[in-house]
Amino acid sequence: MAIIISDIHGDIEKVRAFLAYRPEAEHIVLGDLVDSTRKGITLDDELACLELLFSSDAKTLWGNHDLAYTKEMPWHCNTMHELPDEDIQQKYIDNSPYLQDINRLNGYVSVRDILTDRFVANKDRMRVAYTVDGWLCTHAGVGPEMAELIPPDVIAGGQSDIVAWLEDQFKRELVPVPLGKGGRPRRYGRGPLFQIPLCRHGDDYWGGIFWYDPHGEMTDPSPRVGKQIFGHTPVPWPERTDNWINLNTFEEGIWVFDTGTDQLVDLLDDRELAGFVNDQQT
Repeated sequence: MAIIISDIHGDIEKVRAFLAYRPEAEHIVLGDLVDSTRKGITLDDELACLELLFSSDAKTLWGNHDLAYTKEMPWHCNTMHELPDEDIQQKYIDNSPYLQDINRLNGYVSVRDILTDRFVANKDRMRVAYTVDGWLCTHAGVGPEMAELIPPDVIAGGQSDIVAWLEDQFKRELVPVPLGKGGRPRRYGRGPLFQIPLCRHGDDYWGGIFWYDPHGEMTDPSPRVGKQIFGHTPVPWPERTDNWINLNTFEEGIWVFDTGTDQLVDLLDDRELAGFVNDQQT
């Protein structure tokens, strides 16, 4: 049994509710742990949110927002926070050898540096994909084009083999990229997993597992990899079909999927959406 949530984006109240719900179950976060756009959430709030997640047993997956805070940085970050005052910067610097090195090199540390410090320290716990109770978990989902690139013997081996292949492919693709269109460097991330579709202001016709957008690309997540659960593409309420679930909701609520009961649950008032979303299966 697992409790699954997506797109935390620095909301510590969401994380507290998520971790407190059925604590005996496995907990999985489908990426985008950072980069809040909500007014009132501070950098310290986001850092506390990361600390709460990283000090828990929750499985955490890479999202496109999180990968922007790696040393490789395959794309630019989108933090709304401004550079802290010098005394506040020093508070972070004093507690981090990584930030001390950055400060010696640049003479200051940025918000990106401060968040990168947290991901560098917890890089080994981050995952590209995961499988639980027959559900393939990724940040953005596996689209039809991406699925066709997975070798048939891997598909035949089931979701555990698919996860292993995606993890291995991630390591293979996280390499320096030559200058892109117009001389723009993409830095790291060369391969289909890192593709950004045109509908997300990228240069590719379809997105990889960090940027796939079924609405923008007008395709369905691939049934070739089995049942999928993901986030990334914003929807007002959870979307569910027989083959996939999208959990990245923007209306009020804290939506999770409980694999034990096969139900979507709103933790904001602990009500099950059985009469609304689950009846929409096709």
